Amino acid sequence: METYSSELQDNGSDLRLADLRTFCAVLDHGSLTQAARITGESKGSVSRRITRLEQQLGVQLLKRTSRIVSPTEAGTAFQARAIQALSLLSEGITELRNARLEPSGLLRVTMPVDLGLYIFAPLIADFCAQYPQIQVDVVMTETFLDLATHHLDAAIRATTALVDSQYILHRLANLSLQLYAAPAYLNQKGCPQSLEALADHRLLLHQTQQQGKALKWCNGGSVQRMALKGQITANDFALLKQTATVGAGIAVLPSLLCETDCRSGQLIPVLPEWYLEAPTGLYLLHDAGRLLPAKVSYFRDFLRQHFSG
Repeated sequence: METYSSELQDNGSDLRLADLRTFCAVLDHGSLTQAARITGESKGSVSRRITRLEQQLGVQLLKRTSRIVSPTEAGTAFQARAIQALSLLSEGITELRNARLEPSGLLRVTMPVDLGLYIFAPLIADFCAQYPQIQVDVVMTETFLDLATHHLDAAIRATTALVDSQYILHRLANLSLQLYAAPAYLNQKGCPQSLEALADHRLLLHQTQQQGKALKWCNGGSVQRMALKGQITANDFALLKQTATVGAGIAVLPSLLCETDCRSGQLIPVLPEWYLEAPTGLYLLHDAGRLLPAKVSYFRDFLRQHFSG
């Protein structure tokens, strides 16, 4: 890298792409005047660009007379390299622009295990079917991973607010917690008719709900505060949902996780008019860079459309 830098620098000045383009234009058209017309510059500006290029390279590139301009031996050799370099640069720019405009490549996304299993697995399958040029690599973990450190493009998180200005958050959905149980459990134990009646049932709670403090339950304009005591607690909603499905008790679960099970009849909402107030929302996060790769923006728009529907 140092050798390359020293070859392209003179007194700390880099070769300018505009100078290379002007040099090639002069040789293509055989005159400074024609090159000036093509590039939209004055003849004097074209001449200064050639002079600067020759000074930086330390060789004469052009032989100039009052009538014609022709390349020296060094100029002919350099022209071939300049054309090649400008062509490669143009191809690179085109590839980058196409990569931004056309969705393709590897999309790496991180998300919690429960969200990945019960919400996003079918969505990712649909996304890949819609955009077959995108490959999706999913990293499921309860730990919030730094996107740059782990080479991730985006993250799905249930969170309350933007805590790091390096990320942009797109709210996908509100998260509410409700009571669910399997038909077998309700047939055996009966369905509670009030929040107070939950004390007579086996409850399956997330560890954040088992802290001895009153939880805020909402029912339209009504609010009731009541603590719960769980027979089974866990730090993972996926486990609690599976436990509820086999009839172990009544679980407090995110409604988004239970939509499929409710449609299939595996779970039934209990006291459906009540929900546990949750300050969190479901978000897609990505870096706050000005230019967002197409694969990320298409994934964002795909999820927005799904959850808005």
